[in-house]
This record gives sequence, C-alpha cells and structure tokens, in this order.
Amino acid sequence: MSELDIDASTAKLLESLPDLVYILDLDGGLLWWNDQVREVTGYDDEELSEMDGFDLLPSEQRVDAREALADFESLPPGYTMEFDVLTTDGRRIPHEFNSTVLEVSDETVLVSIARDISLRHDREAALRRQRDELDTMNRISETVHGVIRGIVDAASREEIESTVCERLAASELYRAVWVGRNTPEETITPETGIGVGEDFLGVMDELNDLEWTRPAQKALDTGEPQAAQQIPELSFPDPVREAAVERGIESGVAVPLVHRGNVLGVLVVYSSRSEAFNDREQAAFRRLGEIVGFAINAVQTERLLLSDSATRLTFRIESPEAFLASVSTLADGPCRHEWSTPAGADRYRHYITVSGLPPERVEAIAEETPTVDSAEYVGSNGDDGVFEVVTTDSLIRRLLEAGASPVSLEARDGETTFVAEVPGDAAPRPIVEAAKEFYDAELVSKHEVERPVRTVEAFHHGVDDRLTDKQEAALRHAFFGGYFSWPRDATAEDIADTMDISSPTFHYHLRHAQQALVEAYLQHLED
Repeated sequence: MSELDIDASTAKLLESLPDLVYILDLDGGLLWWNDQVREVTGYDDEELSEMDGFDLLPSEQRVDAREALADFESLPPGYTMEFDVLTTDGRRIPHEFNSTVLEVSDETVLVSIARDISLRHDREAALRRQRDELDTMNRISETVHGVIRGIVDAASREEIESTVCERLAASELYRAVWVGRNTPEETITPETGIGVGEDFLGVMDELNDLEWTRPAQKALDTGEPQAAQQIPELSFPDPVREAAVERGIESGVAVPLVHRGNVLGVLVVYSSRSEAFNDREQAAFRRLGEIVGFAINAVQTERLLLSDSATRLTFRIESPEAFLASVSTLADGPCRHEWSTPAGADRYRHYITVSGLPPERVEAIAEETPTVDSAEYVGSNGDDGVFEVVTTDSLIRRLLEAGASPVSLEARDGETTFVAEVPGDAAPRPIVEAAKEFYDAELVSKHEVERPVRTVEAFHHGVDDRLTDKQEAALRHAFFGGYFSWPRDATAEDIADTMDISSPTFHYHLRHAQQALVEAYLQHLED
C-alpha cells in the first residue's frame, strides 16, 4: 500500500475519508494512498507502487500538475485545482485536489486530497445548457418578432413570403428558408426562398419530386409542424442527405401557414444546429405560421374588398362526379352551395340546399363520395332541405387557396355552374388552372364587373323592405323592454302583455323579424 511509514491512527483517519488521499514526494512519486484510490482507479497496490501521481492524470493535464507541484510553496492556503483521474477502463473522473506540505517521518511530503466533483460538473453543465437554451430562445423570439414586424405593411402574398424568408435567413440561427404552396396536382412548389449554394430553390424542387415522406407535404396534410434533427443521419433519400451535408444543414422544420384551419402553404426552415427545433422552438414557429397565414388571408381579402372592379369568372363542370352534381341528378330542382367555413386541417364545412330529395338519399350519396367526410341534415328552408357537409377537398377550397372569392355554385341535372371573382388587377390564370384540375372545369365566360360601394343607408333600406309594421313593433318592444338582456329584464309574456297581443303572436312576429334582419345582413355582405 505504501512506501511511507505513518502511524496507525493517522492511517486510520485518512482511510476513513470518502475521498482519494495521496501522499507524494516532492517529485510526484506515490508514497502512500488510501483504499479509495484503488477502488476508484482500478489499480492494485503493486501497480500503484510503480507509478507516480502524474500517471493517474491525462497526459494533457500533467504539465499543469507538475508546474503546480514545483510552485506549491507560492500558492495561497486552501488553493484547489481540478484534474481528471484516470481509471483502468479509460474513464476520466473529474476531481478537485486540495494539497498541503507536511513533515512525515523526517521527510517533506505533499498530502493531497481529491474529491469527486462529477455531480457538480453535471449540474454546471446543465446550468450552462439552460443558459444557452434560454439565450437561443430569446434570439429565436427576437427573430420571429422581427419577421412579424416585417410583414405588417406587406401589400401582397408575394411580399409577405419574401419578407419572411429574408428576415429568417438574415439570422445566424438559420441556414436556409423557403415557402411553398400546394399545386392542383397536390405537389409542393417552392415559391420563394433564400439558401446556401446556387439554384437553391431548384434543388429543393427536385428533392420534393422524389418519392419519400416529405416533412413539408406532411405539414400541409396534417396542419402540424414537422421537425427533423440530424438530417444527414436519418433514413431520408441519399440526394436529400447529400444536399444537407453540402449546405451544412443539420435540422429542419416545416411549418404550415394556417388561417382558421385552412392551410395556405408551408414555411420550411433549415439550421446548422443539430438539435434545433425542439418543442419550444416549434411552438414559436407554429405561432409564426398562424400569423403569416392570417396576414396572407388579410391581404387577399383586403385586395378583393377594396378593389373598385373585379374579374368575374364563370365555369361549367359537366361531370356528375362532384358531390353536389351527384345529388342534383336525383333532386327535383337546383342544388346550391350557400356558405363555407374552415373545419380543421384541410377540411371545410359547407351548407348546401337540396330541392325535393329525402335526407337519407343525400347522406347515402355522401357516403359514396371519397372527398366527403360527413353530411348531416340540418333542417328545411322553404321547400329545400339544408345540409351540413364536411369535405376533405372541394372546389371551394381550391378557389380560396388560389386567391379567389366564390360568388355562387349551383348544380342541376348533373351539371355544375359556379362563379368566382378575383380583384381586377389580379391575374385570373391560377384560378382557371385550379378549376380545370378539379373535375376538368371549363371557363365559359370572363368579364369585368364594377364593385358598388356598400353603404349603411343601403343596408337600412334592405331591412325596411323586409320588415312589416307588426314585425318592427315586436322587435322594438323586445329590445327596449329588455327581452334581449342577459339575464332578461322581461319575458315574452311580459312583452306580449305590453303590446296587448298573445305570447304566440309575439313569438311569431319576433321570429320573422329576426329572420328578416339576418337575411338583410347576409345579402348586404354578398352585394
């Protein structure tokens, strides 16, 4: 165990310590060690007796250790140093060394106590990672907010997409960015982007044409961000991994650009950080995708609403394969699309009216139509039945994604006619191509229309034309009498007594007045 004769009580004391204890001569030779040295390093007493203290340290740390030993007398009391202790199996265990010079058996020796600080290192490393992650998230947040500020004043979808790419690519956090849109063939086409190397968008387009599970396509299909880390090591096609290596790309995320459940496109961002796009970073980009989607919808809507003129396109579909056309082959009269709203990722909820066809027949046709998720009878509107239909794909969706505003859609005897509008200064070609790809729609007319100014006075006249005197009286008594307050200040019976009519009569007039108001409002929106 040792080449130094120390008394039993001192040896017992040193053996009781949980730390490594060495006694070395002033040249670094091992004179004594406790059992902990053997247990931690894996060396036996015979091996240790042939070693000096520096042999237990990594080679790159021995110079510092020798210099510290040579200058030990000049070091302040309590001075500590950190070195790694080598084990027989090649592990490096960080220790903190505290040493002092003593006279033992008439010999000047160095007594060194080394404490394992692995846990402290782990805690410090964890704190550093947390600080680094916090710093990175702050930079990500600043970058994302910079993008948002940049798109506030954008006047077109193209300007929004370009601004997003420019702002993200300018950050040292990201290597390349592109924005893509779905084509009528359901493939992704990069519209704009900034990347590493020549013809970046061309390379991205080629990679999208490969047969593989593309994160960008999956983001469009699911409406959820899709992240990939350590791309060169993933089971992606060789051209994909090679392109990543050539451009220093380690990770990427595909973010759907969403507005009210409608996926308008996809933002794809690449980084040289191998562990980029964790859950928190994805959450920031998810929010960015929603804001960009909102901005795209806003500029398209504003462009259409504020345009003094519009191009009105009328199409005809002769194929009876579409759901409304299929229903119309059995109906007694025209089947009309009334209204649509997003219903989640790539789904739309439509309200249609069907003339003279039992609900069960309509629902049976819906079950046989691949693009229809569900169809439910809502009620009647005069002689027509009203149905709520949820679709995974539809002509309405294609028109909206192409930047058009649907005006009307009607099917009769298996033939469908629909009308859409685009701003007068917009090119109608994308809408025509989108319609043609969907059931081979044929453009039958195109003409410019003036968009009249919708005034409050016009709305008031529309309401006045619909309300009878009794309906207006019921509405006014109900409003001023507190019938619409919450909680109500008066019941229907109270209002009926005030008007000196029966409660059923009051309900009759009020219900028809409310219907007239809603009809006038909706008609005002369509005009």
